[in-house]
Amino acid sequence: MKPLIPLFTRLVSYSAVMFLMALVIQFDFAEGEVKEDSLIEITQEIVLLISTVLLVSFASKAKDFRLFFLVLAGFLGVHFVREFDFWLNTQLFDKAWQVFSLVIIILVMVLVVKNWKRLILEITSVSKTYGFAFFFSGLVILHVFSRLYGRKLMWIDLLRDTHDKYVISENGEKVVALRDFMRPVKDASEESLELLAYSIILIGVVEMIIFGIKSTRKV
Repeated sequence: MKPLIPLFTRLVSYSAVMFLMALVIQFDFAEGEVKEDSLIEITQEIVLLISTVLLVSFASKAKDFRLFFLVLAGFLGVHFVREFDFWLNTQLFDKAWQVFSLVIIILVMVLVVKNWKRLILEITSVSKTYGFAFFFSGLVILHVFSRLYGRKLMWIDLLRDTHDKYVISENGEKVVALRDFMRPVKDASEESLELLAYSIILIGVVEMIIFGIKSTRKV
């Protein structure tokens, strides 16, 4: 029974994370629209920040995977800056988020080029863990599935009949256009899916850190 305690601890902890994410989504859905300053958006940024800080903080304790963790932190750091694109562009200067992202990318690339062989070895080792599988799955959901899932035409097809049946018409025109009718549903659904992806990425980061620390201690 004792060897299963870590497994049950993970199950409870990660279930709690998902429960919390569901509450965040429920809160914003009650507001009727997911905006740039919504709780879903803020939580995405918090989850990204936590993932990045964890990787940087534990890089020194997992010396065998220090380079990989730092590169990954930079990668997620770019995502974090991207989440603030609207604020940075309006409060600082146009395309500010691209500038900050470019700085991070340059620093990461210098690190990669100088330590390429070592990085390959670290990635090869980490890629065999289920923590990496979590991370990779979250990344695919975020950059592939959520983008396809959020296509406007798909949501227009889904909501066209409902719009035509229930939205009031005036002078032969619908009071609310179909694109405006579907937008809150599409945005809320897509942002919720992104929040799920970021949560899965966070779980993957935690698992990879645990693996990295344990592997370093064994040496």
